[in-house]
Amino acid sequence: MQIDELNSPNSPNDELILSHEEIEKFPKSFYTHAEAIFHLQEVGIEIKQTRVAEWIGVSRANVSQVVGRMQNSGLIKLNDSLELTDTGLCLAKCISRRHRITERFLSEVLNLPWDKVYEETSRWENVLSPVTEKAMLKLLGYPNTGPFGNPIPYSNYQEKKMENLLNVESNKKYSIEKITEELKKDASMIDFLQTHEMLPGTEVVVADAGDYSITISTNKSDYFGIDKFIAKRVFVS
Repeated sequence: MQIDELNSPNSPNDELILSHEEIEKFPKSFYTHAEAIFHLQEVGIEIKQTRVAEWIGVSRANVSQVVGRMQNSGLIKLNDSLELTDTGLCLAKCISRRHRITERFLSEVLNLPWDKVYEETSRWENVLSPVTEKAMLKLLGYPNTGPFGNPIPYSNYQEKKMENLLNVESNKKYSIEKITEELKKDASMIDFLQTHEMLPGTEVVVADAGDYSITISTNKSDYFGIDKFIAKRVFVS
């Protein structure tokens, strides 16, 4: 099946290994675990079962059980770390694609606050059909990123050259491009980012950096501090 069947106006050369019908046959727990592994891979975190358990918020024993079933289904390779097979990566990308399209729809069309978007999206992504996905994409104008700047898989996304806020020059203007999935998982963190206008497209200036935090200004507003955990996960150009 070609990617253009995913209803994008662009047509990459990639091919989908799984059809929608095949994806729907997998347990929903496979969706969650495949997507978690994909997101961990995106942010450069070593993919161990413990990390997956922390990401999803379940026990390691639960992850071990699901991973074993996914291995039997040809979705995961068990080496020193977890690795998605080509089929597993296709599943992960399809679910992540649903997730990021739904995030945009809930935040931009339904105007849900950010702290509710992540929770609601986790429900919607499990049941989104190609027909609904197509309608959402058309209404949204065929975006290639989610509302936090993370690429929508199979959308012809072309990544810009970016640096995280720890690695930029002081007193120089930058534009926020992407906020990693780690920061989105915490509702209080999302509220902090939204309150301080730390959103994709926002202008940001770094005033100075200390041992544990940096001082920044967004959209020429007052300066405020963020810790280095946050700074490392906010990318600018």
